[in-house]
Amino acid sequence: MLNADSLVRDGKPDADALAAAPHDPAAIAAALAGATAPAQRAALALLAGAHGAEPARAALLALLADDGLAGKAAAWALGQDAGASDAVLAAIAGGGVDVRDNGYQALAVLVAGGRAPASLTAALTARAEDEIARAQAGRTGLGEKACRVLTMLGAPGAAELIQRVLESDPYTDRFELDRLRKRLADQGRDHDSIAELAAPWPLLFADQLAPPPKLAEPVPAPAKPVAVASAPSAPRPLPPPGAGSPPPVAPPAVAGGSDDPLDPEAGADNALPPAKPIDWKAFATSPEVAALPAQVKTLITQLGPLLEQLAARAINAPLADLSGQEFMALLLQVLPQALPPEHVSIALSPQALNGYQALAKWLVRSGTASHGSELELAVKAVRKQLTAQMRKTGMLGGPDYSDPDDAPVTTKG
Repeated sequence: MLNADSLVRDGKPDADALAAAPHDPAAIAAALAGATAPAQRAALALLAGAHGAEPARAALLALLADDGLAGKAAAWALGQDAGASDAVLAAIAGGGVDVRDNGYQALAVLVAGGRAPASLTAALTARAEDEIARAQAGRTGLGEKACRVLTMLGAPGAAELIQRVLESDPYTDRFELDRLRKRLADQGRDHDSIAELAAPWPLLFADQLAPPPKLAEPVPAPAKPVAVASAPSAPRPLPPPGAGSPPPVAPPAVAGGSDDPLDPEAGADNALPPAKPIDWKAFATSPEVAALPAQVKTLITQLGPLLEQLAARAINAPLADLSGQEFMALLLQVLPQALPPEHVSIALSPQALNGYQALAKWLVRSGTASHGSELELAVKAVRKQLTAQMRKTGMLGGPDYSDPDDAPVTTKG
């Protein structure tokens, strides 16, 4: 039986516990129906959305009346259930402010995930009309919430409804409606909301989850080197890149006395090979960096030395000496464990991969790389893995990991 207490730490859902919890949708639904603590309900709602929300639909609909995290988690979970739209619309039609607020969020998540039925536009238009009527009668209207979903759909008539909400409801969120109107004019729909709500739940609810335990060292030195013989495991689901910079990692103390099988000197004097340092100043002024956008230049000048430190610490080898498989392991296994969760999306963003690819090209051109073009091929393989992962999770409008080298070439003639 699923133990709801085990999913909560410090009064908040625990992402690691949720990832390790049983994935049986029926068991999750039964546990949710019997849960009473808000944090447990929130955790079980997230679990239901991640592994099959349909069996828990009735319990999730009831949670829409919750004005806290449980209600928001239920909205996200219902947004994963392609068959829930009619039930959510019915709840909105007869519900109070909290039910309607969370209900519109559930429908927005449905749209972001590409799960909305064709009939949703007409049904939502009717709900927007109802919100306008509520506001005109002096009651609380949520017209901007309905208009957001309609704008995400690119619905005909959405601009007119936005204007009517502005005129009829003095308490509406005018900034949000202005944003929606601009998105309609510029893009035809609200792609910003689509990208935001298509992100995995650990990102959407990052501020409401129990923080991960703090480690004394960003990357604990393992007793054995990272195994790279087999294919590297998939990283955490990745959100669209956010703002911020990864923190610096203290230079590792690389001492002798290793039995590292990757060390060509192992078995002789059992010491690490002499490090092949990378001239980061030369790299920063290279044509490869000059061709990068300013944002990527800044990113790679921070992440490059970090990768060099992690290679020495976790794989016991200089970065330039890594094989393609070892470089993949560094990016997909070591890097996600070394950084706080909020920085992983930056370090594995499309911009960062463009920087890693430029670094790999420069290492080859400068004669620094020991394995030729393997590092560049490894970055291309990482792109494919991250793209496949996004497709597997059903994410729409997420990061674009396409290879800049594959851009079409135009010719004159």
